[in-house]
Amino acid sequence: MSDPNFDHSEGDWEEFSSEPYWSESQWRNYLKGSDQDTVRFLSIYNSVKHKPNHLDEVASLMGWDAEDISMTDDFSFLENAQDTEDAQNESNATNEEADGSDEHEGAPYTLHRHPVYVVTRSLYRYLHQSWEHFMLHSEYAISPKLSWDYANSLHQAEMNVLLSIQALDLGDFGLSICHLKNSLSALNQTLNLLNQLTHSNTNLVNGFRDEARIRLFDLRELWIRVMGDCRHECQRRPGDQD
Repeated sequence: MSDPNFDHSEGDWEEFSSEPYWSESQWRNYLKGSDQDTVRFLSIYNSVKHKPNHLDEVASLMGWDAEDISMTDDFSFLENAQDTEDAQNESNATNEEADGSDEHEGAPYTLHRHPVYVVTRSLYRYLHQSWEHFMLHSEYAISPKLSWDYANSLHQAEMNVLLSIQALDLGDFGLSICHLKNSLSALNQTLNLLNQLTHSNTNLVNGFRDEARIRLFDLRELWIRVMGDCRHECQRRPGDQD
């Protein structure tokens, strides 16, 4: 993705897919594996979230290099992930039947495997679930308008990040920056709405705010990193500059 001459020709895609046509059941299992990636990320993240530079530490524990979560470092993260998978498969191979097949062997490249996708989906998974938990314990303490605005700000930020990943996959760095700006704007709205929350249980509301802010600030840091890398790529492409 960092190569300005990168072209998604048919041959490029074949590099990542030895089985270009998957059945519905294969894709269903693939998506289940993607969900497990978010669960694993959250488990690691929650164990180190209070440490300095914990986002980079989580990336390392996930088997990613520091450049992997920059988004513009081509497809090197796939090689790292594949090395980890190969090592795990090797250790389990002796316990499998000779006619058994790995459902994810030769899996095609999709954005579900991208580290920035995994980080974003994982942290927003927590933010959505924690908001639902807070509402269930707030009864009538939250106005319908505030509830809608907060949920919508989460949705808008996450949606624009996913669109930015798609744009970046196509080499459209300027478009990716625009979507990331939209995400940052929505994230700032989420932070502003957090300050408007009230509750009779101060420990509950303060705990909710603190935990949400940790994730939101990490998302903001990640997106700013990605924007910086995108701008660097734009400088290499005179036609992408304003």
